[in-house]
Amino acid sequence: MSDEIEVNIQDLSIDEIRELLLEAGANISHDQAEQLAAFIANAGGLEAALDVLLQLAEQREDA
Repeated sequence: MSDEIEVNIQDLSIDEIRELLLEAGANISHDQAEQLAAFIANAGGLEAALDVLLQLAEQREDA
């Protein structure tokens, strides 16, 4: 049985998002964490935000 717990990023506070990112090695400010959370919400969730980022990366590679 896995010890992992699935959590939706929309259910986390800005400070919790920032703490998780800091633990993963991403040094971001509170303001940056707020902007990231807003981007994810505006995109329609984490999966949609990741899709947007992949599309942007592909466009950048094609340019």
